[in-house]
Amino acid sequence: MIRINLLPREELPKQRNINLPQVGAFAPLAIVLVAVVVIAGSHFHQSKQISALNVTIAEEEAESRRLAPEIAKIKRLNKQRKDLNDRLDVITDLDRDRYFRVHLMDELNRSLPDHMWLTRFEDVGGDSYQVEGVTFSNFLISDFLQSVTNSPWFAGVDLTVAEKGAIGEVQVIKFKARARAVRRAPKAAFEG
Repeated sequence: MIRINLLPREELPKQRNINLPQVGAFAPLAIVLVAVVVIAGSHFHQSKQISALNVTIAEEEAESRRLAPEIAKIKRLNKQRKDLNDRLDVITDLDRDRYFRVHLMDELNRSLPDHMWLTRFEDVGGDSYQVEGVTFSNFLISDFLQSVTNSPWFAGVDLTVAEKGAIGEVQVIKFKARARAVRRAPKAAFEG
């Protein structure tokens, strides 16, 4: 059967179309809501961490204040220990060199020929020494330098100055020589 609508168009019953919103329309709102939730959660977590760290800092500062006298005492004791060790090092160096210079002087005395006099024996740095003296002959200076060179206590002996001079009316030869001292083990130092 055929249906014919005789009513005018305006009077036709209107059909209701229910349109559901599209999912794409809510996507930006959902992203914003998720971002707000993430930011709020992060802020809450960071706030908890900051407050926990502030509590830890306060506890550590209190501990530091409580330990400050002990720390000051430890620093003072370390300074005293360093001063004491410095003093002990000086004493050790003096004790180590106590007989060394005595052996050097003894060796110079043994090497000294007759009619020669030493006027100066000087430490010029490190293990280098300078010797000054007077004599009547260049041969005596040569003998002296040869004896010092053959000594186990000296090495690198060099004549630096040999010049004519006078002591009163007597003509002499003044000389200067440098030598490097050889440190020997303490046991060997006492053997001879």
